[in-house]
Amino acid sequence: MDAFFSFLKIATIGIFALIALVLVLLAIPQTRFKNTLTEILAWFGFLGASGLIASPVDLIPDFLPVIGWTDDLGYALLALVCGYIGWNQRRRRLTGQPAGRQLLLPFFSRDFFRVVY
Repeated sequence: MDAFFSFLKIATIGIFALIALVLVLLAIPQTRFKNTLTEILAWFGFLGASGLIASPVDLIPDFLPVIGWTDDLGYALLALVCGYIGWNQRRRRLTGQPAGRQLLLPFFSRDFFRVVY
């Protein structure tokens, strides 16, 4: 039982450290350091969420039919979003594009539906 509580203490400290890192990341201005750190965190988020999909440990047990799969679906969506953010940051870094705001999906922009004759 002591091993469980020491693990729980370490996990809690790690979670709070990650939250503090994300808050610091949000507070610093747009710099190369922020872009690199965002890319690294996105790839770690992708790997972590992908590992949780394959993990037998679940928030909701899978033996409950549709309800049990919702946490796996959430992990899959989180992995997709983190992978997209990491890939997009890497593409911007390698092509030298500025790290401005970009829409997640291109068809939400005003110009997507404009018909050019």
